[in-house]
Amino acid sequence: MKRAIAVTVAGAIIATAATARGETIKLAIPQRGNWDTEIAEWGQKQGFFKEQDLDLAITYTEGGASNEQAVISGSVDIAVGTGILGIISAYVKGAGIRIIASEATGAPDLFFFALTTSGIKSMQDTHGKTIAGGAIQGVFTQVMSGQIDVGHSVLPLGLKEIKEGKIVVIARANDVPAVSNQTVRVNVANLAFIQQHRDLVVRFAKAYDKSLNWAYSDAKVLDYYGEGMHVSQEMAKEASTFFPKASMQPYEIRSLDLTLEDAFNFKRIPQPMKPEDIKDLIDIVWKPGQP
Repeated sequence: MKRAIAVTVAGAIIATAATARGETIKLAIPQRGNWDTEIAEWGQKQGFFKEQDLDLAITYTEGGASNEQAVISGSVDIAVGTGILGIISAYVKGAGIRIIASEATGAPDLFFFALTTSGIKSMQDTHGKTIAGGAIQGVFTQVMSGQIDVGHSVLPLGLKEIKEGKIVVIARANDVPAVSNQTVRVNVANLAFIQQHRDLVVRFAKAYDKSLNWAYSDAKVLDYYGEGMHVSQEMAKEASTFFPKASMQPYEIRSLDLTLEDAFNFKRIPQPMKPEDIKDLIDIVWKPGQP
């Protein structure tokens, strides 16, 4: 009898602990430390997912294909910050996935730069100058060594040099209106998971929204960001200026027609497509004002 009571009590304790932790969502996040990809982790630290009775089991990936495959295979339930071209390509090939939110509109972290000593201050000063393309790390090295005049980079590469005054940002990708209004990264759910646990995905979206709004209203976010990037709060503040809140809106997939043109031109899809051809791929599960 005592043994039976002990087993019952132990079971109750386990059940209570599971309830206290909330229901678990397995989440893939690419490239730990980036401003846009860390929203969910910061929200978890602030308790916003706990408010929705959710617990995030986070797996960090290298980004790109590894992030896509994690959610396609079902090893995670949701992946954030995933390139939309890769997701469209996977969907057309039959992958069981759904876009549940936009993650980044435009390319806020992509910028063009030159050595401060070059005298180049804007794109208008680049006539007759050498501008490099290719792998970012190699381009950065070429500019810093004076082999070329202008290069491009994405955070965090170059942040230290910007703060030290060694390089100057002469343009940002989002300076181009067509780029700044095009969704480039998305949050994606495994189709089977969203079909079986739509309520959890909706609660995830609500907590994500609260986390996003908090990130643009509380200076504590710079502590989290600095820790993730291993930089001072001053440098974290500089980096955060590259990500205006408008570029982080999760409620709308923008300029999908242009994205599909890109997908075809880059051979990610076998034939030209229109937004209506992939309407089932997009399932924005929640927006402010909805229950």
